[in-house]
Formats: sequence, C-alpha cells, structure tokens
Amino acid sequence: MKPSAAPSRWSNTNRISAALVALVAAAAFAGTFFFDPVPPGLPGLGAVEFPRLICVIILGLALLLALQEPGPPDPDNVAPDRGALMIWACCLLFVPAMALFGMLGAGFLFLVTTGWIWGERRAALLLGVAGASTLVLWLVFVKVFRLTLPGGLLFGT
Repeated sequence: MKPSAAPSRWSNTNRISAALVALVAAAAFAGTFFFDPVPPGLPGLGAVEFPRLICVIILGLALLLALQEPGPPDPDNVAPDRGALMIWACCLLFVPAMALFGMLGAGFLFLVTTGWIWGERRAALLLGVAGASTLVLWLVFVKVFRLTLPGGLLFGT
C-alpha cells in the first residue's frame, strides 16, 4: 500500500475554520455600511465604529489561526457536524436578516433559531430568553445610550 501523503499546508481544519469565521466577519463588516447614521457629538465609538472594530479583531484572529502550522492529526478533531454548520449559516445570514427585520428582529430570530438548533424544544423558554435578551439590548442601546438601531425594511423607523 502507498503511504498517505502529508496534508497540504492549506487543508487543515484550522484554515478551514479560519476561512469560515473570516467570511462571517467580512459579511458583518460589510453590513455596517448600511447602518443608520449616528447623531454627531456622541462620545466614544459610534454605532458603526464599534461593530467594525470587533469585525477587524475577529478577522485578525482568523488570520492568526490560518497562519498556524498544522499539528499532528487528532482523531478527536472531527469535521463539523450538521448543527455546527447550521449555526455558522445563521451567523452568516444575520446581516441580511437585519436588513429585512432590523437589529432587534434579527437578534430575536437568531436566538430562537440557534436555540432550536442546539436542541431546546420548549417554545416558552426559547421565546422568553430571546424576548428578554432583545428587551435588554433595546433598553441599553436605545434608552440608555440613545442610539438608533437598524430598523430594517419591515420594521424601519
């Protein structure tokens, strides 16, 4: 039998994971160009700069992960299962959902959907946690910081 060839420099799971994470971060960064303008004079990072900063940090971390040399094969390191790929797809679809439903609607939908994918089947718990989390986001950003969150096509202001 022919011995198996060493894995390609670009084919290890770190690089695949880094590429998927970078794709989500790049999509989120692109989505910030559609945010509502922030009133001038607010101190600190604005509603556009902060998400962009986080996206750049995530892109940098993805680059560092991609540049790591592949280690020895790990039998416990298996390919992502269907649920993990569905969560990744939810992250990627968050930006278009935000354009349609707004930040709060997309956040609520994201929390319900990912909770369902992770195995939670109690509707009251899914809706309660998503609703409470969305309410806290609204209170902090809209009422405390007095920022406008993207409203989306369906629920725009």
